[in-house]
Amino acid sequence: MVTLTPPGERWDPDDAVMLLELTRRASIAIDNARRYQHNRDIAETLQRALLTELPSPEGLRLAARYLPATHGLNIGGDWYDAFRQPDGGVITVVGDVTGHGLRAAVMMSQLRTALRAYAVDGGSPGRLLTRLHNFLHHLQPDLYATAVIARFHPEEPTLTWAAAGHPPPVLRGPDGRVRVLDDKPGAMLGIPLSQEIGDHTVTVAPGSTLALYTDGLVERRARGIDPGIERLAAALGSFGPAELDVDLEGSADGILHPLLSDSERDDDVCLLLCHLRGGA
Repeated sequence: MVTLTPPGERWDPDDAVMLLELTRRASIAIDNARRYQHNRDIAETLQRALLTELPSPEGLRLAARYLPATHGLNIGGDWYDAFRQPDGGVITVVGDVTGHGLRAAVMMSQLRTALRAYAVDGGSPGRLLTRLHNFLHHLQPDLYATAVIARFHPEEPTLTWAAAGHPPPVLRGPDGRVRVLDDKPGAMLGIPLSQEIGDHTVTVAPGSTLALYTDGLVERRARGIDPGIERLAAALGSFGPAELDVDLEGSADGILHPLLSDSERDDDVCLLLCHLRGGA
């Protein structure tokens, strides 16, 4: 508490007006700070509550990491999810709602719920993203999102994926070779444009690993996004033949460390590793 004492016995009128205005502004600042912290707490709680435990489907191992922004009310709409479809396929997804704070976190939760509902009816990654695009455009016409969805099936030696305005998946083969799956993506979800987002398919062998991620992992203001994707590809390719099969959780940490060793990061980070077991 701070006590202000007048130089004489009483404040003069001008000083009294100044003190009243100072008190008013201080009250507004304190109230804003409380609301700021309250909204941050709600957004962070909502975001973490939706990062559920990953499934353990046959022949596929999953490991995920989520790191909030390093400062401020920069909690965004970054999210990941993985779940089974009725036909035995496994949907894996990473997404990012534009903006930050409570509104972005709420929209992220609605997109996640909508995707799970749509996937019950089946549908490829491209079809699911198209439905999410229409959902977001009609629900929140001034809010946008990016996402990438990959689908695995235990009876198919292929990976099918689709992206909407999102950084491309990175795929490591069992021989250690890494490729960026940068086939033509769709536009951002929710933009005022009619679009049908297409699927892409690639053959995958046991021992392959797919990395899905948000731009907070690879993008830096001074360098852009491409150098970060190259660093991610190099980190994924640096593991020995059995490391990813034996310790996928440790491998996820091993990828994050070199990419986040700088102090420039100011956005949330999501990373989802999908590893086909060597004996699958």
